[in-house]
Amino acid sequence: MGGPSFGNAGWQPPDFRPSDAERDNAIDALSAGAEAGRLSSDTFSHRLDQALAVQSHSELTQLVSDLPIPADQPGFGQRVVNAVSAVAHFRFKVKAAWRGPSLPRLSLPGGPQVTLRIGRMPECDLQLFDTTVSRYHAEFRRSQNGWFLVDLGSTNGTRVNGWRITAPTAVQPGDEVSFGSVVFSLNGR
Repeated sequence: MGGPSFGNAGWQPPDFRPSDAERDNAIDALSAGAEAGRLSSDTFSHRLDQALAVQSHSELTQLVSDLPIPADQPGFGQRVVNAVSAVAHFRFKVKAAWRGPSLPRLSLPGGPQVTLRIGRMPECDLQLFDTTVSRYHAEFRRSQNGWFLVDLGSTNGTRVNGWRITAPTAVQPGDEVSFGSVVFSLNGR
């Protein structure tokens, strides 16, 4: 495979993806709101589902933003969400930096190719011989904004920077991607 061809390497998604720790903290806040009678059981259940599916920090923050905050602590809730977000992001970066050099590199194709299919089947562009990888696990798809990673309904999931994806997700050089238990670091050209 040739080196990567990222259409516009400077392109950034509009908002960062929340980590599992950030989701857990939002779920804890929702639970506390439900226990205090601030959320009905239906609202709590709906927001819990949303917390597991959100794509950005702003979406996650909106799930807890209407919970009452004590009058003697204005802005406290947002500061807590921001602090938790910063700590979780820092922890992920340290972990990625520690194991990053040992990860195998994956270069996306240059030239006219616009998809790269990953799986165990021989017809996949990148065939991975690992039982945690589905027959047709995921695809990289190129758009005018760069490359996106799409899970194809795999059993063990596809992750970008530790977060399991459920929708097309923008990727760029330096991102950590995993297919089941097989992990790569995306290479820049």
